[in-house]
Amino acid sequence: MKTRKERSDGQETREALLAAAAEEFAEKGFEGASTRGICARAGVNAALANRYFGTKEALYRVIAKRLFGELGAPLASLAERVTDEASWRAAVREWVDDFLFMTLPSAKPQKLCAGLFHHEATHPTKFHTEFKRDFGKPVYDGLRNLLAMKVYDEELLELWTSSIWAQVSVYALADKAWHESFRPKGVGVRAWAEKVRDHICDTVFASLLLDGGK
Repeated sequence: MKTRKERSDGQETREALLAAAAEEFAEKGFEGASTRGICARAGVNAALANRYFGTKEALYRVIAKRLFGELGAPLASLAERVTDEASWRAAVREWVDDFLFMTLPSAKPQKLCAGLFHHEATHPTKFHTEFKRDFGKPVYDGLRNLLAMKVYDEELLELWTSSIWAQVSVYALADKAWHESFRPKGVGVRAWAEKVRDHICDTVFASLLLDGGK
């Protein structure tokens, strides 16, 4: 039986590997990342990655679930909290805000999620369809469910949902130079993102109130 110290060390090693793998995959994508590089970042023997996760593919799935799944899960269920007009507006604003900041170069783990999102969107791996189904679609449907409370025409509903999705996703697909070109000189990333969020939400609220979702 393992001692308490050994069990603790094993958990610490596993977490170190996960942290290192998240950085490696976010920076280099699945194809560019290597198990050896991940272990070097974690400061552990290369054999330990196989011991804890088996393969690079298995480790990539764990990282995707941690970054995409855990950060995206709250966005998928926002419609459940809506009880009136005010809570609907708050939920829409929260979806746009969380997704937008999740895909901006910001603090971890959002920065790592943005990196992984960028690589999967621009250089899809063999896991792309699986990730889109398990992580992307629930987040997309979370927004769609919110808008469905105001938009009753199916084609128009899809147009609104895909349009907002595209607006916030473009930040995740842009590199640093493009991010700088998106905003005026002297305006910080977060301040500009807040303006983008407010612009998107104000447009949605004004338009849907104006035409009643028809």
